[in-house]
Amino acid sequence: MKVAANLLLRHAREVLTCGGKLAPRAPLADFDPTPLGIIEDGAVAIADDRIVAVGRTADVERAVTLTADATVLDVGDALLTPGLVDAHSHSLFAGHRAGEFSLRLQGASYAEIAARGGGIAASVRALRAASDDVLRALLTKRLDAMARFGTTTVEVKTGYALETAHELRSLAVLRSVGDRIVPTFLGLHAVAPELRGEADGRARYLATVAGRMLDAVAQQGHARFIDAYIDGPGFSVAECAPTLERAKALGLRARLHVGQFEDVGGAQFAAALGAASADHLEHVSDDGLRAMAAAGVTAVLLPGAAFSLGQPMPDARRMRALGVSVALATDCNPGTSHCDALPWMAAFGVRQMGLSTVEAWFGITATAADCLELSNRGRIVVGARADLAVLDLPSWEALPYVLGSPRALATVTAGALRRWQ
Repeated sequence: MKVAANLLLRHAREVLTCGGKLAPRAPLADFDPTPLGIIEDGAVAIADDRIVAVGRTADVERAVTLTADATVLDVGDALLTPGLVDAHSHSLFAGHRAGEFSLRLQGASYAEIAARGGGIAASVRALRAASDDVLRALLTKRLDAMARFGTTTVEVKTGYALETAHELRSLAVLRSVGDRIVPTFLGLHAVAPELRGEADGRARYLATVAGRMLDAVAQQGHARFIDAYIDGPGFSVAECAPTLERAKALGLRARLHVGQFEDVGGAQFAAALGAASADHLEHVSDDGLRAMAAAGVTAVLLPGAAFSLGQPMPDARRMRALGVSVALATDCNPGTSHCDALPWMAAFGVRQMGLSTVEAWFGITATAADCLELSNRGRIVVGARADLAVLDLPSWEALPYVLGSPRALATVTAGALRRWQ
């Protein structure tokens, strides 16, 4: 029996369904493209916001009946992939910190810039001064820039507010933009600027986040996850534990910044907490990675930040060999990774971090979606949400081969087609 469809994308050189599974500890198998589920001369049929048929073009056309108002797009020599999923960003910000980049070029460290009033504190001042309408417009512009590279889902953190009312305002702005965004509450990003320098300011801020701020966030209901910056320049495990354990009891699962500059035990804590992900991981022990693998904590790696800061890249091959699932994300933020091109992060993953091209594809599609608890995204399968990207690439192997980032010719988000070129 035929199914009705109101959108048909057909005659793609290749459709990447990403419907298979990667072996957890088999490096040679990671170069086998079978899990990508490649379909040559492929097509995808959509009814409203759901995928209703996937396969070779001739087979899909036989299986569907197009509605009177249906749209048909001939994909041609491009690649048809799941809509890309960016599992870590700080895209809700105002202003810029280009001057800090110049300071780093002159030898200033992350900590030195922060001590001068820059870093996160500078972004806090800018966000607090911006209106809701300005923040929404800036965020929408960034989401559209990301979509031009094929990204249809973006995790976005708060953490440039660091005060209860402004954190709630940030979450409300994120929710108002729609379900392209997965909102994460990051109250433990840094100590609020007005409390720095006070003898008990750090302790007071930690108590505020664990108490009334977390209560207000949970009551508002806009956050999907909670995050904390567990690192040498950030907070210790002991400082973050009260907030994160309370959040878990309130139904907020953790995604944690871990080991960007120092290994302070964040990976083991993420595992013990049952976190969805531990992110950054430039500095992490084998014991921490083994704990993450055993607990099913995904490593979300952020090569843009390492590149911008001149750090060694995270060792993705080592992580995969120890059984850790790996996703890749932009870390889009105004200070250390002002980047909206997720495919470029995948190229870093292959060229400098030891991933295969197959692993990199999963790192920006299915694996990324899974760690955001979005099992209906990141794959092209019947019944999944219709999030797709038409990428200007000649084959699946070209993801790291093309210097720069491939442009999206079109994206589909929840069934809505948008042509970019």
